[in-house]
Formats: sequence, C-alpha cells, structure tokens
Amino acid sequence: MELEGLGLIENNPLFLNLDTWDFGYEEYSPCIDAGDPSEMDPDGSRRDIGARWFGDETQPGDCNADSIQNVLDIVFMINNCILGDATECGCGDLNQDNVVNVLDVVLLVNIILGS
Repeated sequence: MELEGLGLIENNPLFLNLDTWDFGYEEYSPCIDAGDPSEMDPDGSRRDIGARWFGDETQPGDCNADSIQNVLDIVFMINNCILGDATECGCGDLNQDNVVNVLDVVLLVNIILGS
C-alpha cells in the first residue's frame, strides 16, 4: 500500500538505538528536515519528522527537556511519571526495567548529585 502526504516515509527512520528507546536520529535519517516546512526546529532548520529534532541531545532524566538535569526534573518525574500518566514519561525509566518508580527517582537524584 502506498501512502501519500507530508511527513510520511517508507524508509528506515534510522533511530539511534531502539533497544534503549533512543529515538534520536542517525546523521543520515530520512526524517531530518522532512517535516512540516512551515515550522522550524530550534536549530533554525526545516522541521524534522517526529517528536525530537536532529541535534536534540536530551540527557536521560531531563524530563522537562531544558537540557539541565536538576530538581525540576525530579518534580516532573514524580508528578507526571509516578503520580500521573506514565505513558507521557519517556524520560523516566532510567534503569530500563520497563517501570517508572521510586528507583528511577533515586537514580536521577544520584545523576544530579554526581554520585
């Protein structure tokens, strides 16, 4: 079946690492600069297909995506991933056990403290 439309591809999107749920793009991904031309990515280029943009080096545990791991990420993780809807929390499963829980919060605290 052939699909037509803006933002649709048939090729491998070349995600960085599906085993660790890293949906960033490899350098030659067909998703880069292939999204909506009326919007721009934060780097000033045409929008990429997908939630992340090429060059978005989000760190594990950076739940609010401000490029800093700090107490705001802990608050976000607790409010949204543990107490709220865990389906909205791609940043929270730091120990990769398929559950966002207090162990992930402890791991994030250790990352922030440099332990």
